[in-house]
Amino acid sequence: MEFMTILAALGIVVSTFLFGFFIAGLHETGPESHKESATSVALTALMMLFIAVCTAFILVEPALINPLWLQYTLIAGVPLVVGYVLRRALARSMDSTQQ
Repeated sequence: MEFMTILAALGIVVSTFLFGFFIAGLHETGPESHKESATSVALTALMMLFIAVCTAFILVEPALINPLWLQYTLIAGVPLVVGYVLRRALARSMDSTQQ
């Protein structure tokens, strides 16, 4: 396996996890929160999405898992959902400890 393929696989897993994590953070920013905070979270999420798309293009030809839809489900979809769920669970646990 080529070094660039390994880096792309790690990059897509980490970036989609962080993308899901930051998207869940947008739910926490309400109208009373600072607009700069929401903008910062959105820009970071867009940056992670850009990295995920770029690394996905790298992994098209040297497919790690066949078929390709399964590859992207496992290395992009699963970390995205895990990041989202983890952030929402973290927010709930922090809300319950503050009350």
